[in-house]
Amino acid sequence: MLISSVSFEGSSPRVNTCPATALPEFAFIGRSNVGKSSLINMIIGKKGVAKTSSTPGKTQLINHFLINESWFLADLPGYGYARVSQQTRAQWLNRMKEYLLKRENLSCVFLLIDGCIPFQKQDHQMITWLGEKQIPFVLIITKSDKTTQHLV
Repeated sequence: MLISSVSFEGSSPRVNTCPATALPEFAFIGRSNVGKSSLINMIIGKKGVAKTSSTPGKTQLINHFLINESWFLADLPGYGYARVSQQTRAQWLNRMKEYLLKRENLSCVFLLIDGCIPFQKQDHQMITWLGEKQIPFVLIITKSDKTTQHLV
């Protein structure tokens, strides 16, 4: 698919402040620093549209990007380690789950897993939770170019 237009539509702390739309939406979730924003930039073919950082926890809100004026990408805060309080991390996780449960136009979730490290308990818990809630998702292994063969 050719992406001819990308528009940043805003950042939302909660699902009830996300853009009001019936357009299909595809969400990117995963642990902090797994590469969600980098993958979004690669998909849309522009660096820096989704902000990236080597500091875990850079994305703290739900960021919406309108693609070709016909569908949305949503970049969500990571779960797991971030340089914020445990209370803030728990709040991000709860808000992410609220978004995943209540966002009516959500078509699919892309769950990113870091291929450079062993499979994490938090990722297993997220896969189980998505399955229990019957939320459609696709697993994406990131950073496979930076890992040794035995971890992939």
